[in-house]
Amino acid sequence: MRHSGYRHRSLSYYNYHSSLRARLLKHLHRPSKTAVLFFATTILLCAYPAHSQSLSAQDKGALTKILKENETKPPSEAVLAQIQALIDKYPKDYYARLVMGNALDRVGMPMQAIEQYQLAVQNGPDSPQAVIELVKAQIGVGQKEAAMRLLTEASKRFPKDREIAFWMGNYYLTKGQIKMAEERFAEVARTGAPFFGMGTALAEIQLRQGRYGLAAAMVDNDLEKNPLYPLGNAIKGEALFAMRRLRQAEPFVKIAYAAFPFKQDYAKHMAEIYVAEGDYLNALEPTLVALANSSRSGEPDKTSEWLLSTVLSNAPRHFIKEQIPLLSDKIDKQFKSGSWHFAAAEILDYHGYHDVATTQYLRSFQLDPTQYLAAYRIANNLELYFQQYEGAIQYLSQAHALNPGSSEISDRLERLQSRLAGRKADLAWQLKDMLRKQPSPI
Repeated sequence: MRHSGYRHRSLSYYNYHSSLRARLLKHLHRPSKTAVLFFATTILLCAYPAHSQSLSAQDKGALTKILKENETKPPSEAVLAQIQALIDKYPKDYYARLVMGNALDRVGMPMQAIEQYQLAVQNGPDSPQAVIELVKAQIGVGQKEAAMRLLTEASKRFPKDREIAFWMGNYYLTKGQIKMAEERFAEVARTGAPFFGMGTALAEIQLRQGRYGLAAAMVDNDLEKNPLYPLGNAIKGEALFAMRRLRQAEPFVKIAYAAFPFKQDYAKHMAEIYVAEGDYLNALEPTLVALANSSRSGEPDKTSEWLLSTVLSNAPRHFIKEQIPLLSDKIDKQFKSGSWHFAAAEILDYHGYHDVATTQYLRSFQLDPTQYLAAYRIANNLELYFQQYEGAIQYLSQAHALNPGSSEISDRLERLQSRLAGRKADLAWQLKDMLRKQPSPI
């Protein structure tokens, strides 16, 4: 079992980046939401004056080096500061904005990245690369129609640009329009030599059509050029995973998960691999991410629930109690939803982690104050496991106010209030509580 380094690898990375967000947002241009949407749909229809400043060869070389390094690892704080310094020096240069957009995307700030890409397109209207990066970012956050509008305009302005045609194919792929995607990719292949990313895109088509072996083979050309290419590793890992070749899939899934830790499939596959290997410590984080992701649209999927139950059954209790609060803080930065906390709390309760479960019910209730079941579960645990009767009455009262028609809640509230009124005269009850009393988790 591989225990070493699990905590620093998973938590220190995110803690650093979350603190970085606040500092970066102070410096980044922040157009209004309305302006952004309007700008995104019209930007390629407009002409912009050429900027008066241009990058020196040395500064452009430094930015190009950063862009290349960003392919394999997220940028450090020092690198982001270096880009910001060049933006301050060349505020109208499109390439500096483009590299900043790429860097922000890599540290998990996609909306801020889009703003930088928009400025790159504005300052470099003759650069198809700026358009391509903006389109990639928009597709990544689900702004597919805006991306399509940009691509349509870009294909008119840059009719011979093969990358524009390639990303039109990728757009169709994200929409599930496989035939149209294949037609675009075939067009790109006919007009010149294949470029980086083509193999991965074609492999994704094979993956979606269930030809897993072919998908795993077709991505190899891109991975030979860049073994750490996240999307290529994701496709390769997913293809091998689908064939249940978990040991072979592991190195590829690890790279994809490290680059995109909050994507559902990558997190779930990573968790399943760790669980299959008996590495329950490293499995906890991707398991919680998978649970949080699947809970956003309703009930969590059964696989994610099973994964968490398996981890809780096998990991040391002190580890679970220490890590759940830390990982909850981390995941809440991405998924501000009470539903996943409630789902996690139910499984924690079942496995006897009543203190941790209670704090998870509380998070659920704080994030969604209409969730009467969360308030009821808090009250239940406070009464049964921690002898916090006043607190239990408080949360039972809130649950009753939210769901006054529930006889179970109203009966329990009335019973507890009645019992508590006579507690001072019940020495046996007081002694029993004294012997089993535990500190309140909230």
